[in-house]
Amino acid sequence: MNRDQAISFCESLPQAEATFPFDEHTLVFKVASKMFAMLPLEKEPQIALKFPPATLESLRESHPAIFKGAYLNPVHWGGVYLDGSASSSELSLWIKTSYNLVVAKLPVAQRPLYPPVP
Repeated sequence: MNRDQAISFCESLPQAEATFPFDEHTLVFKVASKMFAMLPLEKEPQIALKFPPATLESLRESHPAIFKGAYLNPVHWGGVYLDGSASSSELSLWIKTSYNLVVAKLPVAQRPLYPPVP
């Protein structure tokens, strides 16, 4: 999956919105105004995603595409290179996981408005 495919996939998730809250070079995807993905557009192709803290460190150790991203909490967030070292199915799973983690943390009254993606 390349950067354009990752952007398209993020845009396809229910009620996902693309924003530029930091600057014109950092694309941020949100659901319910909460960030689930971030893509720096002027760097090498990569995406920052939220991961379950219990599995993130082992994923970093076992998968060459996942690294500690800059500026984000390394316990919850990981960077993923979009250079072909991860398959499209892995990347789509990780993007959906990030989206679902954000939805799961929404207030209970809001959650029915944002169904998790399978």
